[in-house]
Amino acid sequence: TRPRRQGGQLPGAGMTADLITVAAAQFGIGTDVEANLATVLRMIDEAAGHSPDVLVLPEFCNHLSVYDSADHAWEVAIDLDGPWVTQVAEKAAEHSMWIQLNCTLRRDRPTITNTNFLFAPDGSTASVNDKTVLMGAEGDYLSPATEVASLVDTPFGRLGNYACMDGVITEVPRGLVVRGSRLLLNSLNSFALDEASLHIPVRAAENKTWLVACCKTGPLLPADKVHAFATAMNVPGEFLNGAGESQIVAPDGRVVAMAPREGEAVITAEIDLTESDDKRRPDGTDVLAARRPEVYRPLAEPTPELDEHPRAD
Repeated sequence: TRPRRQGGQLPGAGMTADLITVAAAQFGIGTDVEANLATVLRMIDEAAGHSPDVLVLPEFCNHLSVYDSADHAWEVAIDLDGPWVTQVAEKAAEHSMWIQLNCTLRRDRPTITNTNFLFAPDGSTASVNDKTVLMGAEGDYLSPATEVASLVDTPFGRLGNYACMDGVITEVPRGLVVRGSRLLLNSLNSFALDEASLHIPVRAAENKTWLVACCKTGPLLPADKVHAFATAMNVPGEFLNGAGESQIVAPDGRVVAMAPREGEAVITAEIDLTESDDKRRPDGTDVLAARRPEVYRPLAEPTPELDEHPRAD
Protein backbone atom coordinates (compact mmCIF):
# COMPACT_ATOMS: atom_id res chain seq x y z
CA THR A 1 0.00 0.00 0.00
CA ARG A 2 1.02 3.58 -0.58
CA PRO A 3 2.23 5.52 2.50
CA ARG A 4 -0.18 8.22 3.60
CA ARG A 5 1.28 11.71 3.29
CA GLN A 6 1.16 14.12 6.19
CA GLY A 7 0.59 17.77 5.35
CA GLY A 8 1.14 17.08 1.68
CA GLN A 9 4.70 15.85 2.20
CA LEU A 10 6.04 12.61 0.83
CA PRO A 11 8.32 10.28 2.79
CA GLY A 12 11.93 11.17 2.10
CA ALA A 13 13.40 14.43 0.87
CA GLY A 14 12.87 15.30 -2.77
CA MET A 15 10.50 12.41 -3.55
CA THR A 16 7.55 12.86 -5.86
CA ALA A 17 4.42 10.77 -6.19
CA ASP A 18 3.13 9.24 -9.36
CA LEU A 19 0.33 7.20 -7.79
CA ILE A 20 -2.23 9.38 -6.01
CA THR A 21 -5.89 9.07 -5.07
CA VAL A 22 -8.25 11.70 -6.43
CA ALA A 23 -11.89 12.30 -5.59
CA ALA A 24 -14.93 14.36 -6.54
CA ALA A 25 -17.81 15.05 -4.14
CA GLN A 26 -21.01 16.03 -5.93
CA PHE A 27 -24.00 17.54 -4.14
CA GLY A 28 -26.63 20.25 -4.39
CA ILE A 29 -26.96 23.53 -2.51
CA GLY A 30 -29.59 26.23 -2.04
CA THR A 31 -29.86 29.88 -1.14
CA ASP A 32 -28.87 29.66 2.55
CA VAL A 33 -25.14 30.45 2.60
CA GLU A 34 -24.56 29.08 6.11
CA ALA A 35 -26.43 25.86 5.33
CA ASN A 36 -24.41 25.49 2.15
CA LEU A 37 -21.16 25.78 4.11
CA ALA A 38 -22.39 23.03 6.44
CA THR A 39 -23.09 20.84 3.39
CA VAL A 40 -19.61 21.47 1.99
CA LEU A 41 -17.91 20.60 5.28
CA ARG A 42 -20.03 17.45 5.63
CA MET A 43 -19.17 16.29 2.11
CA ILE A 44 -15.48 16.95 2.69
CA ASP A 45 -15.63 14.73 5.77
CA GLU A 46 -17.46 12.05 3.79
CA ALA A 47 -14.87 12.16 1.01
CA ALA A 48 -12.07 12.03 3.57
CA GLY A 49 -13.19 8.51 4.43
CA HIS A 50 -11.62 7.46 1.11
CA SER A 51 -8.27 9.15 1.99
CA PRO A 52 -7.91 11.13 -1.24
CA ASP A 53 -4.86 13.25 -1.94
CA VAL A 54 -6.95 15.67 -4.04
CA LEU A 55 -10.65 16.47 -3.69
CA VAL A 56 -12.71 18.54 -6.13
CA LEU A 57 -16.03 20.17 -5.17
CA PRO A 58 -18.70 21.64 -7.49
CA GLU A 59 -18.93 25.20 -8.78
CA PHE A 60 -20.90 27.93 -6.97
CA CYS A 61 -20.82 26.17 -3.61
CA ASN A 62 -21.87 29.22 -1.59
CA HIS A 63 -25.12 30.07 -3.41
CA LEU A 64 -27.13 29.30 -6.51
CA SER A 65 -25.74 31.17 -9.52
CA VAL A 66 -28.63 33.61 -10.01
CA TYR A 67 -29.30 36.75 -7.99
CA ASP A 68 -32.05 39.30 -7.47
CA SER A 69 -29.74 42.29 -7.76
CA ALA A 70 -26.14 43.43 -7.56
CA ASP A 71 -26.59 43.97 -3.82
CA HIS A 72 -27.92 40.42 -3.45
CA ALA A 73 -24.97 38.98 -5.36
CA TRP A 74 -22.60 40.93 -3.08
CA GLU A 75 -24.44 39.82 0.06
CA VAL A 76 -24.15 36.09 -0.66
CA ALA A 77 -20.54 36.16 -1.94
CA ILE A 78 -17.69 35.21 0.41
CA ASP A 79 -14.61 37.04 1.68
CA LEU A 80 -10.98 35.98 1.46
CA ASP A 81 -10.74 36.09 5.25
CA GLY A 82 -14.24 34.79 5.98
CA PRO A 83 -15.55 31.50 7.42
CA TRP A 84 -15.74 29.71 4.07
CA VAL A 85 -12.04 30.08 3.37
CA THR A 86 -11.04 29.52 7.00
CA GLN A 87 -13.15 26.43 7.62
CA VAL A 88 -12.47 24.67 4.33
CA ALA A 89 -8.75 25.34 4.78
CA GLU A 90 -9.00 23.78 8.24
CA LYS A 91 -10.60 20.70 6.71
CA ALA A 92 -7.76 20.45 4.19
CA ALA A 93 -5.29 20.44 7.09
CA GLU A 94 -7.40 18.07 9.20
CA HIS A 95 -7.59 15.49 6.42
CA SER A 96 -4.18 16.23 4.89
CA MET A 97 -5.44 16.72 1.34
CA TRP A 98 -5.69 19.27 -1.45
CA ILE A 99 -9.21 20.69 -1.83
CA GLN A 100 -10.64 22.68 -4.72
CA LEU A 101 -13.54 24.93 -3.71
CA ASN A 102 -15.45 27.25 -6.05
CA CYS A 103 -17.44 30.23 -4.74
CA THR A 104 -18.33 33.77 -5.68
CA LEU A 105 -15.79 36.11 -4.07
CA ARG A 106 -16.05 39.76 -3.05
CA ARG A 107 -13.23 41.77 -4.57
CA ASP A 108 -13.05 45.58 -4.45
CA ARG A 109 -16.70 46.61 -4.48
CA PRO A 110 -18.60 46.23 -6.73
CA THR A 111 -16.43 43.51 -8.31
CA ILE A 112 -17.47 39.91 -7.64
CA THR A 113 -15.72 36.97 -9.27
CA ASN A 114 -16.40 33.27 -9.67
CA THR A 115 -13.29 31.89 -8.04
CA ASN A 116 -11.50 28.56 -7.69
CA PHE A 117 -9.66 28.18 -4.39
CA LEU A 118 -7.08 25.45 -3.97
CA PHE A 119 -6.24 24.65 -0.36
CA ALA A 120 -3.07 22.75 0.51
CA PRO A 121 -2.79 19.91 3.04
CA ASP A 122 -1.15 22.27 5.53
CA GLY A 123 -4.23 24.52 5.49
CA SER A 124 -2.71 27.27 3.38
CA THR A 125 -4.40 28.80 0.35
CA ALA A 126 -2.30 27.61 -2.58
CA SER A 127 -4.12 29.49 -5.34
CA VAL A 128 -7.06 31.80 -5.99
CA ASN A 129 -8.04 31.74 -9.68
CA ASP A 130 -11.01 33.48 -11.25
CA LYS A 131 -13.23 32.05 -13.98
CA THR A 132 -12.30 33.32 -17.44
CA VAL A 133 -15.51 32.87 -19.46
CA LEU A 134 -18.83 33.73 -17.82
CA MET A 135 -21.98 32.15 -19.16
CA GLY A 136 -25.48 33.58 -19.47
CA ALA A 137 -26.79 35.30 -16.33
CA GLU A 138 -23.39 34.94 -14.62
CA GLY A 139 -22.31 38.04 -16.51
CA ASP A 140 -25.08 40.16 -14.99
CA TYR A 141 -23.27 40.69 -11.70
CA LEU A 142 -19.96 38.81 -11.89
CA SER A 143 -16.69 39.91 -13.48
CA PRO A 144 -14.38 37.62 -15.49
CA ALA A 145 -10.74 36.97 -14.70
CA THR A 146 -8.26 39.72 -15.47
CA GLU A 147 -5.15 37.58 -14.94
CA VAL A 148 -3.88 34.26 -16.25
CA ALA A 149 -4.65 31.44 -13.82
CA SER A 150 -1.74 30.34 -11.67
CA LEU A 151 -0.65 26.71 -11.42
CA VAL A 152 0.26 25.05 -8.14
CA ASP A 153 3.39 22.99 -7.58
CA THR A 154 2.73 19.93 -5.44
CA PRO A 155 4.79 16.87 -4.44
CA PHE A 156 3.18 15.05 -7.38
CA GLY A 157 3.52 17.74 -10.03
CA ARG A 158 1.64 20.81 -11.14
CA LEU A 159 -2.12 21.21 -10.72
CA GLY A 160 -4.24 23.40 -12.97
CA ASN A 161 -7.84 24.28 -12.20
CA TYR A 162 -10.81 25.91 -13.91
CA ALA A 163 -14.60 26.08 -13.75
CA CYS A 164 -17.40 24.89 -16.02
CA MET A 165 -17.52 27.07 -19.18
CA ASP A 166 -13.72 27.38 -19.11
CA GLY A 167 -13.73 23.65 -19.87
CA VAL A 168 -16.31 23.84 -22.66
CA ILE A 169 -13.88 25.95 -24.68
CA THR A 170 -10.45 24.49 -25.43
CA GLU A 171 -8.14 27.39 -24.63
CA VAL A 172 -8.14 27.37 -20.83
CA PRO A 173 -7.34 23.66 -20.22
CA ARG A 174 -4.79 23.66 -23.05
CA GLY A 175 -3.12 26.75 -21.61
CA LEU A 176 -2.76 25.02 -18.25
CA VAL A 177 -1.28 21.89 -19.80
CA VAL A 178 1.16 23.85 -21.97
CA ARG A 179 2.42 25.42 -18.74
CA GLY A 180 2.99 22.02 -17.18
CA SER A 181 -0.22 20.93 -15.47
CA ARG A 182 -0.10 17.19 -14.77
CA LEU A 183 -3.64 17.06 -13.43
CA LEU A 184 -6.67 19.20 -14.31
CA LEU A 185 -9.39 20.02 -11.78
CA ASN A 186 -12.80 21.19 -13.03
CA SER A 187 -15.69 22.43 -10.88
CA LEU A 188 -19.08 22.62 -12.63
CA ASN A 189 -22.56 24.07 -12.11
CA SER A 190 -24.26 22.77 -15.23
CA PHE A 191 -27.52 21.21 -16.37
CA ALA A 192 -26.02 20.26 -19.77
CA LEU A 193 -25.80 16.52 -20.31
CA ASP A 194 -23.01 16.93 -22.87
CA GLU A 195 -20.58 18.00 -20.14
CA ALA A 196 -20.15 14.38 -19.05
CA SER A 197 -20.61 12.77 -22.44
CA LEU A 198 -18.42 15.17 -24.46
CA HIS A 199 -16.59 18.14 -23.00
CA ILE A 200 -15.01 16.57 -19.93
CA PRO A 201 -13.56 13.43 -21.54
CA VAL A 202 -12.49 15.33 -24.66
CA ARG A 203 -10.56 17.92 -22.61
CA ALA A 204 -8.66 15.04 -20.99
CA ALA A 205 -8.00 13.19 -24.25
CA GLU A 206 -6.97 16.19 -26.36
CA ASN A 207 -4.47 17.25 -23.68
CA LYS A 208 -3.39 13.71 -22.72
CA THR A 209 -3.87 14.61 -19.05
CA TRP A 210 -5.75 13.22 -16.05
CA LEU A 211 -8.87 15.24 -15.24
CA VAL A 212 -11.17 15.31 -12.20
CA ALA A 213 -14.53 17.02 -12.80
CA CYS A 214 -17.22 17.62 -10.19
CA CYS A 215 -20.71 18.80 -11.12
CA LYS A 216 -23.74 19.82 -9.06
CA THR A 217 -26.94 17.87 -8.54
CA GLY A 218 -30.35 19.17 -7.57
CA PRO A 219 -32.00 22.47 -8.56
CA LEU A 220 -29.72 25.11 -10.06
CA LEU A 221 -32.38 27.83 -9.67
CA PRO A 222 -34.64 29.05 -6.87
CA ALA A 223 -38.10 27.57 -7.34
CA ASP A 224 -39.66 30.96 -8.13
CA LYS A 225 -37.28 31.53 -11.05
CA VAL A 226 -37.53 28.17 -12.80
CA HIS A 227 -40.50 29.05 -15.03
CA ALA A 228 -38.98 32.32 -16.27
CA PHE A 229 -35.64 30.72 -17.07
CA ALA A 230 -37.24 27.68 -18.69
CA THR A 231 -39.37 29.92 -20.92
CA ALA A 232 -36.48 32.19 -21.88
CA MET A 233 -34.20 29.24 -22.66
CA ASN A 234 -36.92 27.08 -24.25
CA VAL A 235 -35.92 24.25 -21.93
CA PRO A 236 -38.34 22.20 -19.78
CA GLY A 237 -38.04 23.26 -16.16
CA GLU A 238 -37.28 19.73 -14.98
CA PHE A 239 -34.04 19.85 -16.98
CA LEU A 240 -32.69 22.84 -15.04
CA ASN A 241 -31.07 20.64 -12.42
CA GLY A 242 -27.41 19.88 -11.95
CA ALA A 243 -26.36 17.21 -14.44
CA GLY A 244 -24.28 15.22 -11.95
CA GLU A 245 -22.12 12.50 -13.50
CA SER A 246 -18.98 13.86 -11.87
CA GLN A 247 -16.08 11.89 -13.26
CA ILE A 248 -12.41 11.02 -13.26
CA VAL A 249 -10.96 10.70 -16.75
CA ALA A 250 -7.68 9.19 -17.92
CA PRO A 251 -5.40 10.87 -20.50
CA ASP A 252 -6.75 8.61 -23.23
CA GLY A 253 -10.34 9.72 -22.53
CA ARG A 254 -11.36 6.65 -20.52
CA VAL A 255 -13.80 7.46 -17.72
CA VAL A 256 -12.46 5.47 -14.76
CA ALA A 257 -15.08 6.63 -12.24
CA MET A 258 -18.44 8.36 -12.64
CA ALA A 259 -21.13 9.49 -10.20
CA PRO A 260 -24.85 9.07 -10.94
CA ARG A 261 -26.96 11.75 -12.62
CA GLU A 262 -28.80 12.53 -9.40
CA GLY A 263 -28.00 12.62 -5.71
CA GLU A 264 -24.98 13.16 -3.53
CA ALA A 265 -22.00 10.97 -4.30
CA VAL A 266 -18.28 10.67 -3.74
CA ILE A 267 -16.19 9.03 -6.46
CA THR A 268 -12.51 8.13 -6.15
CA ALA A 269 -9.77 6.52 -8.17
CA GLU A 270 -6.08 5.86 -7.76
CA ILE A 271 -4.37 7.34 -10.80
CA ASP A 272 -0.88 7.08 -12.27
CA LEU A 273 0.28 10.56 -13.20
CA THR A 274 3.08 9.23 -15.41
CA GLU A 275 0.28 8.69 -17.93
CA SER A 276 -0.04 12.49 -18.12
CA ASP A 277 3.61 12.78 -19.07
CA ASP A 278 3.24 10.90 -22.37
CA LYS A 279 1.68 13.34 -24.83
CA ARG A 280 1.69 10.96 -27.79
CA ARG A 281 -1.50 9.92 -29.52
CA PRO A 282 -1.84 6.31 -30.73
CA ASP A 283 -0.48 7.40 -34.13
CA GLY A 284 2.68 8.73 -32.44
CA THR A 285 1.85 12.43 -32.77
CA ASP A 286 2.90 14.44 -29.71
CA VAL A 287 -0.05 16.76 -29.03
CA LEU A 288 2.17 19.48 -27.54
CA ALA A 289 5.13 19.19 -29.89
CA ALA A 290 2.73 19.41 -32.84
CA ARG A 291 1.44 22.81 -31.76
CA ARG A 292 1.99 25.71 -34.20
CA PRO A 293 1.22 28.86 -32.19
CA GLU A 294 2.77 31.10 -34.84
CA VAL A 295 -0.06 30.08 -37.19
CA TYR A 296 -2.95 30.72 -34.82
CA ARG A 297 -1.45 33.69 -32.97
CA PRO A 298 -4.48 35.81 -34.09
CA LEU A 299 -6.47 33.96 -31.41
CA ALA A 300 -4.79 36.25 -28.89
CA GLU A 301 -5.45 39.44 -30.85
CA PRO A 302 -8.40 41.83 -30.33
CA THR A 303 -11.40 41.51 -32.62
CA PRO A 304 -12.38 45.12 -33.41
CA GLU A 305 -15.29 44.20 -35.62
CA LEU A 306 -16.88 42.38 -32.69
CA ASP A 307 -15.86 44.91 -30.06
CA GLU A 308 -17.57 47.68 -32.06
CA HIS A 309 -20.84 45.76 -32.11
CA PRO A 310 -21.49 44.24 -28.66
CA ARG A 311 -23.34 40.95 -28.80
CA ALA A 312 -26.95 40.79 -27.67
CA ASP A 313 -27.43 38.25 -24.88
